[in-house]
Amino acid sequence: MQQPELGQKILALRRQKGLTQEELVDLCNINVRTIQRIEAGEVTPRSFTLKTILNVLGEDLENLRGPESPAVENFNFEAINFSAFYIKLAWICGLIYFLIGFVEFAVDYTRFYENELIISNGAYISMKFITMITYIYFLWGFVLSGKLFNNYLMKIGAFFLIGTTILFHGYDMISLYFQPFYIEYTLAVQSIFCGIGSVIFGAAIMRLLKPMGKISEIAGGLEIASGVLLILVFLAWLGLIFLIPSMLLQIILLYKIEEFVKKETAASPSY
Repeated sequence: MQQPELGQKILALRRQKGLTQEELVDLCNINVRTIQRIEAGEVTPRSFTLKTILNVLGEDLENLRGPESPAVENFNFEAINFSAFYIKLAWICGLIYFLIGFVEFAVDYTRFYENELIISNGAYISMKFITMITYIYFLWGFVLSGKLFNNYLMKIGAFFLIGTTILFHGYDMISLYFQPFYIEYTLAVQSIFCGIGSVIFGAAIMRLLKPMGKISEIAGGLEIASGVLLILVFLAWLGLIFLIPSMLLQIILLYKIEEFVKKETAASPSY
């Protein structure tokens, strides 16, 4: 049940019990202003506060659950206050990575498939460092989202991709000066690792269907499809094509998560 219906229900239950707001405050050991704002529909109480109030009023939380309750119920309010800014920074980094990624692909293609580096070593290392940092922070937005929604698979998938990114971007930079492995083997292993990470990550994104809607299902499905194609190696080129719309949808998804966090923060800043 959402506001203002929740506040109206608590008000009705309190009056049925014949309690004043002050008496309810004494029984619940919470601030009178909190009760006033909850009953007025101005804020949504945290789960612990709501359960405390309902226990005093003799009502079961299960009876108040509405269609949107599961998303709120699984939300980690302990992590909410610091997350909105960092998630915003994450989708901005994702957008930067998405745009620079096309340049990175063109440079890597000429380097690895045409054996020609079209920019200087310093420019190449700078480009790789920027793409690595922006992509890592983009994924960190999903680590935070996994914490917020108690989606542990998302944290696992994001950390796996972060590790893969550091490993192979590092190799790309080091291999400018010496190449310990044949490049064909390295690219094949990179494709498989990225594919495994994408499958895990895509499955985790799809778990956000209930709070975030269809966009998470589409983004996750595209990410899984891309991962499977990358694992097959010989279809990796097609997997990279699938990654383009998936990446765009993931940026939009992080934006929606940021807005969701802002809404929850405004609704229950300290209750």
